Amino acid sequence: MKRYTIAIGDKTYIIGLQQQENENQFRVLVGGKVYDLRILEEEETDIAIPAVEIIEAKKEKPALAHKPPELLPRTPKSEPPDLPGSPTSDEELPGELRAPMPGVIIEISVQPGARVSRGDQLLVLEAMKMKNPIRSPRDGIVDAIHIQTGQSVNFDDLLLSYREG
Repeated sequence: MKRYTIAIGDKTYIIGLQQQENENQFRVLVGGKVYDLRILEEEETDIAIPAVEIIEAKKEKPALAHKPPELLPRTPKSEPPDLPGSPTSDEELPGELRAPMPGVIIEISVQPGARVSRGDQLLVLEAMKMKNPIRSPRDGIVDAIHIQTGQSVNFDDLLLSYREG
């Protein structure tokens, strides 16, 4: 295939022209599209076609091979930080549990009088279509539940209170 760079007005085009087995048939590549061209009739005429400058296209350099991105060195796996332990006898245990975010109470897992351990699920709070289990921050006995299933709560609303036991 011969490639030509042609200028029509102020626009430049690259075309490809390839003669097929029959001398009257050509395959033409124009603007990324391929056309089959067949000359049906040839005759001499007095009509003049304006001159068009045809310049043979330069051979293109091969495309640059894709260089894979440099990988960053792996960092060693770190262990998650330890959760703070249960408060010592010198520290005061929280007597209330408050809402960590606004949302809707969709499940209450405990009843007043229930003995709970630190980490036990107390309720489920739905916020932004995500179900968030709310866990007990301490060991103790649930004294009172100040919310109901389906209730909307705001940040820092009182959810339940503990009593010693």
